[in-house]
Amino acid sequence: MIKVLVAGKRKPGISRHAMQHHALAVHADLVKTSPGFWQHCHRYVQNHIVGGFEMVDGRLVTTENTDFDVVAEFWFDDTQDAVKAWTSDDYVNILRPDELQIADVEAPYLMLVTTEHVIGGSNPAMRGGFC
Repeated sequence: MIKVLVAGKRKPGISRHAMQHHALAVHADLVKTSPGFWQHCHRYVQNHIVGGFEMVDGRLVTTENTDFDVVAEFWFDDTQDAVKAWTSDDYVNILRPDELQIADVEAPYLMLVTTEHVIGGSNPAMRGGFC
């Protein structure tokens, strides 16, 4: 299993709330109605940024100024399925045009990752521990 993580930033002039609302209320519905994309995907999760942390003298200080507004997770069996999703007609003709309405196209950050459970999840040695 691999994940594609997409960190999105809103266009200038759009509020964080408006971007996150559009991502959840409009874009997520478009994904649900785009089988050319989602048929390759096991899971789609949106993480909405509510703040960040800056290290100051060893202390964490919260801030409203963050580089991104939404981090989406897309779970696939393998990289081939991810490529099929992002090259599908549904992505190119439906999803990408909607992204261009709210996202700063100069700022997206995409990562291809695998997940290793360290605390909780599938690692029995960590159950009942810290988190």
